[in-house]
Amino acid sequence: MAESVRSRHTVLVGLTALLSAAAGALFFHFSIRTSWSNEVVTQTILLTLIAWVAENQAVQFSKRVHVSSANLPVLLGIFFLGPAQSAIIACLSVLAVRHKKDLLRMTFMFASNAVSVMLVAALFNFLKEPLGYSVPTTTIALGFVFAGVLIGAIWEVIDFAFASVGVALRYNQKIVSLWKNNFLPTLPSQILILGVGMVIAAVYISAGIAAAALFFVPIFASQHVYKLLVQQKELLAEQTQLSEDLMDMNIGFAGALIMLLDSKDHYTASHSAGVAMYCRDMARMMGMSEDEQRTAHMAGLLHDLGKVGTPDAVLKKEGELTAREWEQIKEHPTTAAEVLSQFDAHKDIADIIRHHQEQYDGTGYPYGISGEDIPELSRMLAVADTYHALTSDRPYREAKSPFEALIILRKVAGTQLDPKYVEVMAQVLKNEDLGYREGSKADFLNEFRKSRPALKLDDFHANAKEI
Repeated sequence: MAESVRSRHTVLVGLTALLSAAAGALFFHFSIRTSWSNEVVTQTILLTLIAWVAENQAVQFSKRVHVSSANLPVLLGIFFLGPAQSAIIACLSVLAVRHKKDLLRMTFMFASNAVSVMLVAALFNFLKEPLGYSVPTTTIALGFVFAGVLIGAIWEVIDFAFASVGVALRYNQKIVSLWKNNFLPTLPSQILILGVGMVIAAVYISAGIAAAALFFVPIFASQHVYKLLVQQKELLAEQTQLSEDLMDMNIGFAGALIMLLDSKDHYTASHSAGVAMYCRDMARMMGMSEDEQRTAHMAGLLHDLGKVGTPDAVLKKEGELTAREWEQIKEHPTTAAEVLSQFDAHKDIADIIRHHQEQYDGTGYPYGISGEDIPELSRMLAVADTYHALTSDRPYREAKSPFEALIILRKVAGTQLDPKYVEVMAQVLKNEDLGYREGSKADFLNEFRKSRPALKLDDFHANAKEI
C-alpha cells in the first residue's frame, strides 16, 4: 500500500514538473508573439481583478466541486487578448482561493490551468481564418459565436481532464467515477456560464470592455446571494445533524439505563424488546405513519425505564407484594416520564409511558383516567405490555402460551384494555411463527439499534479534496 502511494506521488510530481515546463515554454512563446500595448495590459489587469472577485464568490457544492463565474473573464481574455494574457487571468484567479500551503497542489493547479487556457486560446486563433472572422471586430459573426461555444466546451473538458488525472494520482480515485460524480453534476451550470460568456462577449464587441465589466455586477450579486443560500442550507444541515446527534445521545443514555436495570432484573431488557416489537407492528397494522411507528417502538423500549429506582427486593419478589411495595411499583410510569420529559425530543414518548398503566375502565394508575382520555399509543402499549408479560416466565408464575395469553387479553378487553387494540394484537399475531408469538425473537440491542438515528459514515474516498 505504501509503495503504491509513493509510486503515484512520484508520477504526480513528474507530471507537475512536465506541465510546469510546458506552461513556461508556452507562455514565453506566446508572450514574445503578442502585443503588450497599454490597452492590452489594462484589459488584462481589469479581467484578472474580475476573475479574482468571481473566484472568491465561488459556490462550493462539495469538497471537490465548486462553480463560479471566474471562467467568464478568462473566456474574454481568450477571445480578445491572447494566450499569454488569458493564462495570467486564469492562474491569478486560481491563486485567490486555493490552498497555498500545499505546494504540489498549487503548482499542479497553476501549471494545468495555464497549459489548458493557452492551448484553447491558440486553437481559437487558429479557427479565425477558416471561419472567416477577425478580432478585434465590430460585428458579431456567426463564426465567432460557433468558435466561442466550441472553445468554451473544449476548455472545460481539457481543464477537468488535467484535474481528474491529478486527483486520481493523489487519492487513488477512478477517473471514470470522477467524471461521473464531479463533472456531470456541474455540466448544466457550466453550459449556462458559457452562454452568459457569449452574451458578455457580444457586449464587449459592441460597447467595449468597460460595458462588459459592468455586466459582471449583477452576475456577482446573484452569485453572492446564491452562495449565502448554500451556506444557509449547510448551516441548517449542520444544525439538523447536531439535533440528531443530541437525540442519539439521549436515546443512548436511556438505553444504558435499561441495560443497567436488566443487570438487576434480567427480565427487563427482553421484555422491553418484545413490547417494542409488538408496538411497532401494531402501529403498522393500524396504518400509522412511520413517525408514529417509531414513537410507539421507542415507547415500548423505554416503558419500564422508571423501574431503575425500584428496589431489587421488590422487582425479584416471588410472593405477594405488600401495600408499600405495590406503591413503589406504581411509581415507575411517572418516574420514567419525568426522566424522558427532560429531553424536548422525547416529551411525546414521556406522555405515552406516563399513561401506559391506566386501565380502560378507569381503575388504573397513576391518574385513573379511562377510555378515550388515555392517549392512543398508551392504550396500544398497554396491550403489548400485558401480552408479553403473560407469555414470559416470572418469579411468581410460569409463562402462558400465546393462545392462553390471547384468551386472557380478550377477557379483560373493555375493562383493563382497549378492545380495539386487543383485536389489533390478535391480527398481528395471526400469521407469525411461535418464536414471534412468544416474544423470544426480540433482542433488546437489535431493537434499540432500530430506534437510534441512522449513523452517517463518511466515505474517505468520496470526500478526498480536489487537488
